[in-house]
Amino acid sequence: MRSILLRGNSPVFASDLTQMGHVFFPGEAFSVWVPGEDGAAPQAAPPDGWRVDVVALPSGGGEGGPPWQGGSEGALPWHVAVEVSGPAGRRRAEGGLTQTADESPRTFEHRLRRLAKGLLVDVLSPLVGFRPGWGILTGVRPTKLVHQMLDAGEPDPVARLTGEYRLAPEKAELVTGVARLQRPYLGRDPRAVSLYIGIPFCPSICSFCSFSIYPINQHRSQVSPFLEALGREMAIIGEAIRDLGLRVESIYFGGGTPTSPRDEDFAWMLQAAEQHLLRGQAPAEYTMEGGRPETFNKAKLDAMAAAGVNRVSVNPQTTVQATLMHLGRIHTVEKFYRAYDLVRSHPAGFTVNTDIIIGLPGEGPAEVHHTLADMRRLAPDNLTVHTLAVKRGSRIHGEGEAGEVLRALTPAEAEALVQDAAETARAMGQRPYYLYRQKFMVGALENVGYALPGKESLYNIQMMEERQTVIGLGAGATSKWYKPLGGNRGWLLKAPANPGDPQTYVERAEELARRKVEHLRLLYGE
Repeated sequence: MRSILLRGNSPVFASDLTQMGHVFFPGEAFSVWVPGEDGAAPQAAPPDGWRVDVVALPSGGGEGGPPWQGGSEGALPWHVAVEVSGPAGRRRAEGGLTQTADESPRTFEHRLRRLAKGLLVDVLSPLVGFRPGWGILTGVRPTKLVHQMLDAGEPDPVARLTGEYRLAPEKAELVTGVARLQRPYLGRDPRAVSLYIGIPFCPSICSFCSFSIYPINQHRSQVSPFLEALGREMAIIGEAIRDLGLRVESIYFGGGTPTSPRDEDFAWMLQAAEQHLLRGQAPAEYTMEGGRPETFNKAKLDAMAAAGVNRVSVNPQTTVQATLMHLGRIHTVEKFYRAYDLVRSHPAGFTVNTDIIIGLPGEGPAEVHHTLADMRRLAPDNLTVHTLAVKRGSRIHGEGEAGEVLRALTPAEAEALVQDAAETARAMGQRPYYLYRQKFMVGALENVGYALPGKESLYNIQMMEERQTVIGLGAGATSKWYKPLGGNRGWLLKAPANPGDPQTYVERAEELARRKVEHLRLLYGE
């Protein structure tokens, strides 16, 4: 195992070095050292290893005090140098910036860190043979950065993203295009909210899943108490929605697989939502995240139609049978085809979404192209393309640690397949409308939702951009409180998530609902 050491001369670089270490050395062990760590600074890495040094100092000599702690008078120029040495050679890059007297320490620190990360990308990329398409961005929501730029009147976000943030031109164009498409959907009604309802049961647990999910056949006795508790939470939240004059713009049943319960339990759940949450409401979008094709039947679809559901996800993840078996999904490809046709042909005329994942263990380009060909033939209204993220807690992560190795995509293959998926969506008349990223993604890539014009998911946009309150009900659901402040500004707080364990949720559902109501009254009360 080769040695990889990333050092900085200030603690402010610690998190950036860690994040960029995961980008450039995925799956490998590396060390990060900054002042304040125990022990002396580590020395040079061995000949077959890597060392990255980031040094920021005030120009004119002297270590000085960090400018982010204040104390500077007038303009203070700073010099930043990044040096990398490794098996492929040695490279160095330098840059400078100036802290003005009226600049806040926090703002300057952010600029300093961006400069250092940009220089790191410049020098490390040619040595490792990989330049990250997302440059220095490692966060989940790159679209939020573009929205901030547009709010501030930035004339050319693409130029700034490719320059200061080191994005590849195609990524800069993608994220800017997504943000511009989303703009008309944001901030239209300050009293509009979205609802998310989490159902923690699935037919089985997929090997890539890291959520708190419970196989329904082994936990059947917990379903009825869970649904009864959910009904109580719905009643409390629904009363607050009416009292405060809130408008439900979208409602989303997720999980888990909310279509897992028996037909009669499923119908009762939708009736409870209609009675408690949606009384007097006319949501523009009502989504059922079916997820698992084996859970669909005509009775459930009829119940959805009667309740006003207008968007349904039928998610194969892949249409390669051998991969499905390895993932632990208990449906066949043929069951997916039948479920898709059942949903597509229903008189309700549901908008249909399908999810696929690029980078599943055992799959190479041929397998992904097989799935993409199926998507083009089926022509859903929405195609959501995920890139595999290996999360701690998932079975895939444990298998990797145990030494079980299946065919894995290289970063170059993953990037090419993501582009093939984009071309598939374009061939179906779809355009990218929401985008997010995750840690430990294959090729440090992205997840993109594509949609036919007018078929974009309102919930996905509002949840991802965090400019609307989302009230989470059910197991594992997180609420996000958003209060518009005017001028495209707002205040956002993520409330504690409901417990994912069904029994704990049953015991605390009413307490948690009342706590949420207190928050809603603070946000929306007169």
